[in-house]
Amino acid sequence: MADNGRISLELLDPGHTDPGHWARFQARVMALAGPELARRRAARPLTVGDVLASWWRLLVPASVVAAAGMASLLAPAETTPGSGIALEEALVSGVDDEPLPAVLVADQVDEVALLVAIEGGW
Repeated sequence: MADNGRISLELLDPGHTDPGHWARFQARVMALAGPELARRRAARPLTVGDVLASWWRLLVPASVVAAAGMASLLAPAETTPGSGIALEEALVSGVDDEPLPAVLVADQVDEVALLVAIEGGW
């Protein structure tokens, strides 16, 4: 019964002593399920449109609420001009060194100073 510490499960198999058990079992299940399987074959298959039409009472209000929520998130907030922080100010806030455009202010750009500023050695 035990082989290298393994337990044989043959005794739990109903077809262990009866070789025709599983063939009879399959035939009996198919005979009992036959009417239901025939009914399902004859029934009209549902399409995606049918399912959505059956859910319209839930989907339409939910989509309206979702659209309103997204519109409220995407709508720009009313602000007075000049009250917000500019993008350049946001990028250089907390930076101790001179920003790169300070190198470019001169009439003639010093290429060496520009490359040093870009590489971070300024």
